Order: sequence, then structure tokens, then C-alpha cells
Amino acid sequence: MEYKPENKNCLNCKKDFVIEPEDFGFYEQMKVPPPLWCPECRFIRRLAWQGYRSLYKNKCAFSGDTVISTIPPDSEHKIYRQDIWWSDKWDPKSYGRDYDPSRPFIEQWGELLKEVPLPALMTEYSSMVGSDYCNAASTLKNCYLCFKFDESEECGYCNTGTGLKNSFDVSFSNYNELCYESTNLNKCNQVFFSQDCEESYNIWFSRDLVGCNDCFGCVNLRSKSYHIFNKAYSKEDYHAFIKKYDLGTSKGLNIFKKEAYEFMLTQPRRQFQGYQNQNVSGDYIYKSRNVIDSYMIRNSENIKHCQLLKAGDVHNAMDYSMFGMKAEWIYECAWVGLNAHNNKFNVWCYKSHDIEYCLGCMGSGNLFGCVGIRTGEYCILNKQYSKADYTKLVNKIKAEMKDYGEMLPVSLCPWAYNETNAIEWFPFSKEEATARGFAWRDKDAREYLDATIELPDHINDVSEEIFKAILKCEDCGKNYQIIPKELQFLKRFTLPIPRHCPLCRERARVKQLNPMENHTRLCDKCKIEIRTSYSPDGPEIVYCEKCYQQEVY
Repeated sequence: MEYKPENKNCLNCKKDFVIEPEDFGFYEQMKVPPPLWCPECRFIRRLAWQGYRSLYKNKCAFSGDTVISTIPPDSEHKIYRQDIWWSDKWDPKSYGRDYDPSRPFIEQWGELLKEVPLPALMTEYSSMVGSDYCNAASTLKNCYLCFKFDESEECGYCNTGTGLKNSFDVSFSNYNELCYESTNLNKCNQVFFSQDCEESYNIWFSRDLVGCNDCFGCVNLRSKSYHIFNKAYSKEDYHAFIKKYDLGTSKGLNIFKKEAYEFMLTQPRRQFQGYQNQNVSGDYIYKSRNVIDSYMIRNSENIKHCQLLKAGDVHNAMDYSMFGMKAEWIYECAWVGLNAHNNKFNVWCYKSHDIEYCLGCMGSGNLFGCVGIRTGEYCILNKQYSKADYTKLVNKIKAEMKDYGEMLPVSLCPWAYNETNAIEWFPFSKEEATARGFAWRDKDAREYLDATIELPDHINDVSEEIFKAILKCEDCGKNYQIIPKELQFLKRFTLPIPRHCPLCRERARVKQLNPMENHTRLCDKCKIEIRTSYSPDGPEIVYCEKCYQQEVY
């Protein structure tokens, strides 16, 4: 069948969007109707189902133990301690119920979600050592407040990474050691206040370096050593110059940050970050083919409107955010992956196939509207059916659903908007979020106390007394603390105590990334039309890939 572009008006934001002819083939393959919401609204809705960052003390409904959880104690949802949730001490199917055709199916699913216990955290708990305050994680040792993080040790305040050691405040990075306040690093050592660096060592305040060492305030360098603001120095002169800067105070640090940022604006940027691609659009895309309007993708093929699949290996997917790892034929899902096949409208499911409208279902297949089913098959609302009866009833439910083909509504989400991944990328105010139909959690006054000390100006003047102190974020006012391994790291590299809480620091790093936007503008060198995340109104100098390669290599 030959399809034509179809103009639609978003049911949520009322803005117009277009469904392209090639999209209809995917919808037909997945047996779903075209979406009613625009791509951005669909993305925000998926992000709002990723509530892994905010932690609370709550009680296990099975054992009565106090545990760390993403679910606050005043929630309608009950939790089980992780080892209990994953055990045979309870049966998710015991919560199974019949489908009532007189009521909306999604309403019945929401009731099931409030009844079935949720795990306190979403980690591979048996692989976690000394890392109680981490989530969406596995194989961590002595890590603190790390999220979407695995195979790492002695780290703190990191988000989305694999294979890090002795690093703090690092995001979207893999296989690095002794790094600090940086984003999008790969196989680096001792990289500070930098981003988009690969296989580099002893780098400060730099951007887009590959195979470099001992660089300060540099951008767009390849296989260079002893450079400051892209100018070559002898080893002796380089170290003499660096000694002039005292980075042990916030004032000294911020002066150099400002100088480095101003210098970077004088240098060209590539239209998007990525390499070894064919027919791609978006940003931070690597070793992929036929990837359209997507962000942070690796080793993937035939996907569109997908984001945060840094682990990669995704094939044939649309409107899919976070996870990956051998996932195919995925539509409108958040946080699914690891050998996932034919998943639609699911949250936090893996090693599962042919499932729809499910949350927390692992190692299962042929599920519809289930919660917490593990190694199960042919269940609807957690009730077991024969294969024939399952197929017949699923078809009946889909025919009766007025909203079949849309993601789970945010009104059923266990987390408020400001507890989810959504607020990192779309930082709405309370008024904006509630106007869009999201819940909001107000501040807890107990987390916003006055600071008990005035921070010493220089890191050399900071003593272990700081471990007992209450610190107050200079931005949001929330309290935070300094932990021993963090202070040891800061003193080792003569860096000041951070003046902002971990969450504000993380949001600042996200803002430094190329935005999740697509603009048409001209290459600032050859003047051809390009697609890029940089707005034509922005201050950056942007080159097409060809001009960038000629400039840098």
C-alpha cells in the first residue's frame, strides 16, 4: 500500500505534527493505530514514567523493615524489600482479576498497579555492594547516589554510565577513571569539567577531544599534548602556566570556566556529535543506520523518535526511551530492553516478548495489562489464561479500548513529575506541570534547613568536620552533604567543595549537552543547509560534517 503524509493535531498540546509515509508501515507491522500525540508530548509522557532518581525511606509491606525506595511513604502504592520482591515468597498472579467490559481497561489496570507490590528499588540487588543509595543499577561497589549506572566502583553522583572508577559527578559516560564534573566521556582518565572527550588523559575545561593528553581549555583537538586554548606549549611551559591558576576556590574555578566557555564560542562545532553513521538525524548518534530524529543512540538501526539508548543494539523501534541492549520491534515504551521483542506501551520490563501495557514484568511473554509478572505467559490483569482464551480476550479488549495505541496515562504514574526523568530534560515549573496534567510533589521542609557552617573558601582549609555539617544548595536551597571519599578526591586534585546539591549539578551538566532539538540552518563555512540541534539564533559557530572534518583533522 502506498501511504501519503498525514497532518495531525496533537490531542495534548494542540500543535500540528506530521506522520510520514514510512511511519505507517511500522504501525502496520506493530498492529497499532497512528499516534494522537505529537512526538515531543509522547516523549515527555514516557519520561514521566521513569521515576528512579528520588529516594525516600519507606516500609516494606511484607517484612515491616525500613528500606530505601523510589516510592514515598505517603504513596498509595505499597513496596516490598528487593530480595522479597524477587523471591517466591509471594505470587504476583494472586492479584489477578477478571476484565470488566463495562469499565475502561486502563482504569482497571490502574487499580491493579495500586494493589501489586512494587520493588523498593529497581536494581540487580544481589550484585550491589555498599551501594544502597543507587537505583536503576547493577554490579556497583561502594557507589553513592548513582543512577542508570552499572559495573562501577567508588563513584558518587553519577548518572548513566558503565565501567567507571573513582569518579564523581559524571554523566552519560563509559569506562573512565578519576573523572569529575563531565559529560559524554569514553575511555578517559583524569578529565575535569569537560565533555565529548574520548581516550584522553589529564584534560581540563575542554570539549570534543580525541586521543589527547594534558590540555587546558581546548576544543576540537585530535592526538595533541600540552595545549592551552588550542595553542601548543612545551611540557615545562605548560605546567608553569597551569600553576598560575588556583582552582582550589570556587572563585578561581569559575574564572577559568568562563574563559574556557568564551573561547569555545570562537571555535566551530560539528552539526551533531557522532560517527560511523548512515542516514541519521538527531544528536549523539554512533555506529548506526537509518536513525531519525533521535538522541543518544549507539549501534542501532531503523529507529525513529528514540532517546537515551546509549547502551545500543536496538532495531526497528519508534517512540522508545531508555535501556536498549538487544531490543527490537519496540513502540511507545520507557525503560525496557535486554532481549526485549515486540513490546508496546510498557515500563521497566526486560527479557520479555509480546507484551503490552505492562510494568515490572521480566522474563515473560504474551502478557496484557500486567504488573510484576516474572517468567509468566498468557496473563491479563495478572490472571492466567490458556493461549486460546488469552488471544480471544486480548482482541476483545483492544476492540473495546477507546484509547488503544496510546501510552499509559501519566495520571496512573506512581511518581510526581518532579520525581521523574522528565524534569531533567523539560524543567517545567509546578504550574506548568500541573497544567499539563502531571502530579507534583511539594518540598519537604526538613530537607531545606539553614546551613550549619560557612564553607571555607579553599579546599585546603576544609576539615573532616564538614561530614557533620548541613550544607545548603546555592540554587534550589536543598540540603546536601559531603562524603569522605568525595572530600578525599577533591583534596587530591585541589578542587573546591561544590556549592550546589547533586541534582542541580546534574541538571547543569544536562544543559551543557547539545539540546534535544532539530533545526534547519546554514553551515557557517560553506553555507549549505544542514539539520542540527543548534538553533540558528544561538551564539555557536556550526559547521557541516564535511567542513568540520576539514577544519579538525
